[in-house]
Amino acid sequence: MGFLITSVLVIFCITCLFLIFLVMVQTSKGSSGGMLTGGGSSSVFGASSADVMTKITRWTGVIFIILALVLSFLFAKNDDKLIPEATNDPAMFEAAPELKVDAKEETKAPISETKPE
Repeated sequence: MGFLITSVLVIFCITCLFLIFLVMVQTSKGSSGGMLTGGGSSSVFGASSADVMTKITRWTGVIFIILALVLSFLFAKNDDKLIPEATNDPAMFEAAPELKVDAKEETKAPISETKPE
C-alpha cells in the first residue's frame, strides 16, 4: 500500500507543477501575452495555440482533481493514526509507583541558599 501511495503522490506533484506551468504560460483574454512568454505574439502551435493550451490545461486539471480524490481515499484507508482512540483499559489509568527520596538529599540545601563562612 505504501508503494501505491508514494507513486500516486509523485504523479500528483508532477501534475501540480505542470498545471502551474500551463496556467502561467497561457495568454489571458485581456492582455497581449502570457507572463512567461514576455508578451510576444509568437506561438509554438501556430494560430490555434490558445485552443491547444486550453485543452491541455483542462485535461491536466481533470487529472489533478482525480488524483486528489484518489489520494484522499488512499490516505483514508491507511490505518496509521496520529492520535489513538481512547480505550477503556484500566491498566492505562494505574497510578505511577511512588518515588523513594534519599534521606541524604533532603537535608542538603540548594547551592543558592548556602552562605560562605
